Amino acid sequence: MGFAFGASRSEKHRDLSPVEVWLKVGKSNLSFYIVNPAPSLPSFTGVVMALGPRIRQARYLRGFNQRELAEEIGVSKTTVSNYEQENSLPDSAKLMEIAEALDIDLSYFLRSPRVGDIEPAYRKFSSMLVKEENAIVERIRDWLERYLEVESILEIDALDFEWPDGVPYEVETMEDVEQAALRLRDVWEIGRDPIENLTERLKDKALRVGCIKAPEDFDACAFEAQVSGEIPVIVYNEKYPGDRQRFSIAHELGHLVLDVEGELKEEKVCDRFSGAFLVPCDVFINDVGERRRNVAQRELELLKQKYGVSMQVLAYRMKDLGIITQSHFRRFFQWFNAAGHKEKEPGEAVSREQPRRFERMVQHARAEELITDRRAAELLDRNTEHLPEPVLA
Repeated sequence: MGFAFGASRSEKHRDLSPVEVWLKVGKSNLSFYIVNPAPSLPSFTGVVMALGPRIRQARYLRGFNQRELAEEIGVSKTTVSNYEQENSLPDSAKLMEIAEALDIDLSYFLRSPRVGDIEPAYRKFSSMLVKEENAIVERIRDWLERYLEVESILEIDALDFEWPDGVPYEVETMEDVEQAALRLRDVWEIGRDPIENLTERLKDKALRVGCIKAPEDFDACAFEAQVSGEIPVIVYNEKYPGDRQRFSIAHELGHLVLDVEGELKEEKVCDRFSGAFLVPCDVFINDVGERRRNVAQRELELLKQKYGVSMQVLAYRMKDLGIITQSHFRRFFQWFNAAGHKEKEPGEAVSREQPRRFERMVQHARAEELITDRRAAELLDRNTEHLPEPVLA
């Protein structure tokens, strides 16, 4: 069967040009053959994922249940269920309404599938509602699909990644964890200096790292994305301060590179790895000394800026490395909490992580006219008027 996607009269789709789309419906997939594609829609010919799962993913992305979506588009809950199970398909006008109701661009439904099941291990997972979990998974999928699409346009091989020899590192003691952090720094040739932009440094090693809008219960997660193979991915919450973001990213890196043996608790192991990776033991001891009885607040503020971690992490590093005693450690947190610093630490805040590689790739593709301005805006999830003019050499 066939139908035409015409120009929408709605505000959101007012700039769409007519485009003919012929649908070939099979048992488990929906193929779009686009004739005379408008510049406002992705130009491709090929197999696109089943429309039903795409509608469900979009609904999860916006936090709607089936009844809420049904009310928005003027159909029954059963009809929405049938759309998602592909017992029936929405016509072009109804698909436009679904896009409007979910505040999502129509191109979302036409995007080629690149990511299989996503099963991240959340931090603080138990406190989340199922609705929030589903929304986070689909935000991650949406970001990762856009990221991989740009890589494909630029002919970057998504599978061009290998962990260093020995990964995952087997760890049975906390000393093993310290050594694993140093070993990874060494094989990645990071050295011992503080890492200024952790996100960019990990992307230089071909990990995919991104940030999403998420509830406060979500810090970060890591998983192996199924993309005709496996690629490691770390995603973190964009709203948190930079020191918390960096610690969370390094914590999730620990989940990817460590094989925890014996009676060690994996979350504590990854916390230790995060501290050891961001604050290498030898350099830190050189900064603060092997033994300390007292530490000045201003000294902690300066160390916080140097290493990009919180004062609390610095206190843990001092305790873990034997620089301060357990009693000094307890007194630090008694003072810290009594002074009201737990919610907002004193001194200058650590800048948030800035994942710039994705935008650089989009601007590269746009400057080379591999994508239109509208497609660039869709990929970056912003309006076209916020795109800077390309600069020609």
